[in-house]
Amino acid sequence: MTNFHGRILLVLFSFFMVILSGCGIFMGRIPAGTIPGSIPQDHVIELGGVGYHYREYPATGPDVVLLHGFASSTYTWEEVAPLLQEAGYHVWALDMKGFGWSDKPRQATYSALTFLEEVNAWMEALGLERVVFVGNSLGGAIAWLMALEHPERVGKLVLVDSGGYAHEMPFIIRLARLPGAEAAMRLFAGRWVVKRNMRQVFYAPERITPQRIEAYYDRMRTPGYFNAQVQLARSLRHFIRGNYTERLGDIDVPTLIIWGREDTWIPLENAVRFRRDIPGSLLVVIPECGHVPQEERPEPTARAILDFLAGDLLEDTGLVQGFP
Repeated sequence: MTNFHGRILLVLFSFFMVILSGCGIFMGRIPAGTIPGSIPQDHVIELGGVGYHYREYPATGPDVVLLHGFASSTYTWEEVAPLLQEAGYHVWALDMKGFGWSDKPRQATYSALTFLEEVNAWMEALGLERVVFVGNSLGGAIAWLMALEHPERVGKLVLVDSGGYAHEMPFIIRLARLPGAEAAMRLFAGRWVVKRNMRQVFYAPERITPQRIEAYYDRMRTPGYFNAQVQLARSLRHFIRGNYTERLGDIDVPTLIIWGREDTWIPLENAVRFRRDIPGSLLVVIPECGHVPQEERPEPTARAILDFLAGDLLEDTGLVQGFP
């Protein structure tokens, strides 16, 4: 073999390794129970043999519970939580089972209704009642279900680009339902997957920072992550078919609906449906914003929540042409 051919092979091999280094087979694992960069707000409680990670931002005011969405974690609230705390609210953000730094046991059920009861058990263990319950996406569905099934837990409700109604599921959820999805994810998932998903859920690309990608990627590297996401993705169709949204009219707590106008994961029309189906609710639409307003537009999101809690939000805002 000539030196020229050897150099070509070396370049090709190096390129191949660079590509693969971002994939699952080269993904360094973070041991269960480890919280990289832990801060005083981080806590873990064991319930039913499962370790649940949560963050607590103490203050003297009412309790606010923040719940994340699919493939997310407490990280999604890291910019909003301090703003609520500064306003005097005692803020709690939970990683549900299978997410973030919480445990992800393989022999477990991952479904919206199971999460509902597990979040309720966590709130009971911490003595949380009549809270302001804020949920994004899947967390929003858990939030309004909590208001229906365990009304003693919820004093006010904030739904941020909430799940619940039938709609075309995002590509990553449809992909996770395919046979062999878990094995494929373990082999090929990496930072490129995180970045691809963020391009779908964010409107402004400048918010997709290396630090944000790394935060999601690190949580992806925990044991059982892919199994949990696949099992949950496959269970969501059963939840949607349950037509639980037919009971939204029974919610009798003050409710705020926040939506990113450019959300491509859950359409804006679903925000209007929540507004129509939940009696007395209010709707705030945030422009130039996608599926996670708490990350993309944290200040307007926190301001809408604080105005709502203070009683200063009296009418819908930010509605676009074509919606009443």
